[in-house]
Amino acid sequence: MDKAWYEVGNWSLDANMSPKLDKALTDFTSRIDDELFQRFGQELICIVDCAVGASTIRPLDVACAPHTKKKFRHQVYIMIFRREVEKLSDKATLGEVAHEFAHLLLRLDHKIDSETIPTGEDMADTLAISWGFKEEIDLNLAEWEALEGPTRGRARAQRQ
Repeated sequence: MDKAWYEVGNWSLDANMSPKLDKALTDFTSRIDDELFQRFGQELICIVDCAVGASTIRPLDVACAPHTKKKFRHQVYIMIFRREVEKLSDKATLGEVAHEFAHLLLRLDHKIDSETIPTGEDMADTLAISWGFKEEIDLNLAEWEALEGPTRGRARAQRQ
């Protein structure tokens, strides 16, 4: 493509994103309820699929051109997915997407950096399951464990 990014609402997506991840993002947004969709739609999110080691959410404070004499700053959330999601089934990839959006909501609504606390991975999984992604989360965990072994699965890789 001739552009590096494309815009969907307030979100910037890597134009070179893998078709599998692009499909999972589309499936995720089509399955969540309107209230949750609106909540995420208010945020500035940049989504890429080039992480080495673990998928993650990272906030970035960005200066904004002043609308008045005051300087404004916006929080942009960088959602980075592991390249290895290409090895997962479509359902497990959707589980990865739901899991990462759960991390984001925990950060937005509860100010919890759930990626750095011991129970954070379980918190994100529980929240994603409450949205209706139980099968996808279970499959995601099983496939990461099969790919990387019981001590290297998704939950453990994120804490390293």
